[in-house]
Amino acid sequence: MIHRLIPVLLALVTLLAWASPAAAHGRDAEADVRFAQTIAGMELTVVVRASLRVPAPLQVDVVAHDPGPGGPVELAVRSVEDGGSSAASVRIAAGRPGMYPAVLRAGRVGPHELEVRAGGERSVLPFVLLVPRTPRWEVVVYAAFACGAVALLGALASAALRRRGAAAGFAGTFAVAIVVAFTTGAVSPWFAPEGAPAPETLTRPNAQPLVEVAPERPALRADFRLRVTLSDGSTGGPADDLAEHHAALAHLVVTSDDGRFFRHVHPLRTGPGVYEVGLRAERPGRHLVYVEFERAGAGGQLVSGGFSVSGPDDRDRGESPATASTGAPPVTEPARPAAGRPLRLTLDTGAGALRPWLGMAGHLIVRSQDGGYLGHVHEARSMAGATAARPPDESVARYGPRLEFVFSFPRPGRYLVWIQYARDYRIVTVPHVIEVAAEGGGR
Repeated sequence: MIHRLIPVLLALVTLLAWASPAAAHGRDAEADVRFAQTIAGMELTVVVRASLRVPAPLQVDVVAHDPGPGGPVELAVRSVEDGGSSAASVRIAAGRPGMYPAVLRAGRVGPHELEVRAGGERSVLPFVLLVPRTPRWEVVVYAAFACGAVALLGALASAALRRRGAAAGFAGTFAVAIVVAFTTGAVSPWFAPEGAPAPETLTRPNAQPLVEVAPERPALRADFRLRVTLSDGSTGGPADDLAEHHAALAHLVVTSDDGRFFRHVHPLRTGPGVYEVGLRAERPGRHLVYVEFERAGAGGQLVSGGFSVSGPDDRDRGESPATASTGAPPVTEPARPAAGRPLRLTLDTGAGALRPWLGMAGHLIVRSQDGGYLGHVHEARSMAGATAARPPDESVARYGPRLEFVFSFPRPGRYLVWIQYARDYRIVTVPHVIEVAAEGGGR
């Protein structure tokens, strides 16, 4: 009887050694790929939906958060390995935020490039196309049931032929197979997720930034181009290995010195390690630039720079960023925050059907008055329910009306705060000012 069990056990061991599905950086094969892009005056998120198999149609949704002037958006996907490509386009309606679907075609798994064109601008975004595989435990269960079925038929046939030894062997094989199947199924919830990315080893140096604007000193109320070039801190070559980080390769925050100008945008990848975005100068004087990204093998990084806008300074000195806010201001607990202690900040949006943006229900961006500090945290409840591998989908409005953030200010002083969320796909920005007391002063 034992020798009859050996082939079954060997088959199960082979199945358990089955190669697990591939996983990209921080993403599994069943997760969508997201790229936020500020292009041609529009704020878009291009979502490449997960594929079940290849070759097959590839669903791509263009989410227009700020459609701006609208216009055609051309999409193309190309395999890096064999050059196979497919193209499609959508037309964004001016003033109409929402989802615009397109269908491309994927011929194989592996590294790909997604090209996005609109209004004479172009961005090339690298990603890895994956397809899910059946979990190993599920394969073991089905294989065990199949072995059990064969063994049961063998036992019945042997019994009918009055071959008691063979019938007993088949019966034992059937019992083992059924035990393996039910045991594997019962303990499957405790198995590690198939294809889960392994903890990353940080072996690469940080990237060094070069922040430039063209023209070099933008004129007030004129368009200009902001370029960020990232170089490897060791070789000096292009740092062209940014990973998808909160639905973008790079998050760029630009604020005027007084905080009256604020933009949270997502630059286009125009070349290896080169990211650009078009902006309009709306405030004179000094502007601060912060770029947040994650480099594969180096972790998250925040770099900064600056530029100046020429023109007459006609600002009202008594004006503050909070004067642009509409509706009820955020509520802070405690009312007088203290440095180094957690602060809970709550905003009542008045809407109970908020959509996620950049994978979260809301974003809190904090800048010290002198510009020497920038912080960025996400809405607490959506953060607790999300994973880096599978962020919430933009098509589902399930958050609100209250957004909550928890933040600890590093030192006392005056801080400029911006809360951002998506309502009916459109991005809402609520500015605020918080005075932070010295540690112990908020009691």
